[in-house]
Amino acid sequence: MLLEKVIDKSVPVVSADRSRCLRMRFDRDTCAQCVEQCRKGAIEIDDDVRIRTDSCTNCMLCAAACPSDVFTISGFDFSSLVGKLLRLPSSVFSPVLGCAARTDADCHVRSACFGFLSEAHMLALFTIMRKPVQLDMTGCKECKNGFTSAILEERLAAIGEITGPAISGKIRLITNRDELDFHDIVYGRRGFFSALKTLTFNQAAGLLREDETAGYTEAYTAKKLPGKRELLNRTVKVLPEDKARAVLERYYFTARAGEACNNCFACVGMCPTGALTIAEGAKGRELRFSSASCSGCGLCENFCLTGALVVERGFAGREPDKPMPVKTEPSIRSESETYESGIQSSSG
Repeated sequence: MLLEKVIDKSVPVVSADRSRCLRMRFDRDTCAQCVEQCRKGAIEIDDDVRIRTDSCTNCMLCAAACPSDVFTISGFDFSSLVGKLLRLPSSVFSPVLGCAARTDADCHVRSACFGFLSEAHMLALFTIMRKPVQLDMTGCKECKNGFTSAILEERLAAIGEITGPAISGKIRLITNRDELDFHDIVYGRRGFFSALKTLTFNQAAGLLREDETAGYTEAYTAKKLPGKRELLNRTVKVLPEDKARAVLERYYFTARAGEACNNCFACVGMCPTGALTIAEGAKGRELRFSSASCSGCGLCENFCLTGALVVERGFAGREPDKPMPVKTEPSIRSESETYESGIQSSSG
């Protein structure tokens, strides 16, 4: 038998890739979700995206809030974290996920501050994990990032509206030490190979993907689907139909164009994710939209010179990954609203 405790003394830190920032792509965009989420005033956006290291506490709320993945966490990605959880032997009934900043606490896998866990991440955990996962938050009250506890509870409650009571059996936020159920890892030969088999199955199912681009700066013209959106796309395919429908209504989007649209297709170039494309239709070239590729950032809406394009929360179709012609309707917003409004909402 092999007795193992996972000890990782490295604490992940957050960094910014300015090429993904909506305001760097379009200087009249007003997205400020990261700034609004930052409790320490550590993020500044002007001609660049700056993180003040003397103020930043690496709570990771900016990473969860940003709709376009500006912020990355050094040496850490969600797929690797879940992979470690899945490799745990069968003797671990309920894995304990702990914070990397608390090296003295017992846990099976260490993570960046839980502030990075968006609703999309929680939905993925709910779908992927066969065993309940305990988030050890017993030290959060004494931590400088203790404010994340209430935020995690709100996110979990939001997910509960979709999953129902089942979420409490899959993800548990443990704030009382007496309620934490931790057992040392014991690897037997059979348990070791069983863990590998479980990991291989989930990877083959397409639920996990190693992040090969962390820390890589893209060109401003590059199209990139944010990691949270990729997680939602993979998760929605394996959820029961009723839960999948609820996810589509809550986290996906629909694009509409007013009669002022002149098919200039400038929005296609501005879209950072590739959700808007040009295709040949019955009447010539037309604008098409893929809900699965839309992060809801609102950049196309803000950039539209005629104020014709609107992106709204909710998708009523059955194939969010299928590009569909953007429906043209009578004028849906005035030109005076152009550049002034945008949904600026993240994928959770």
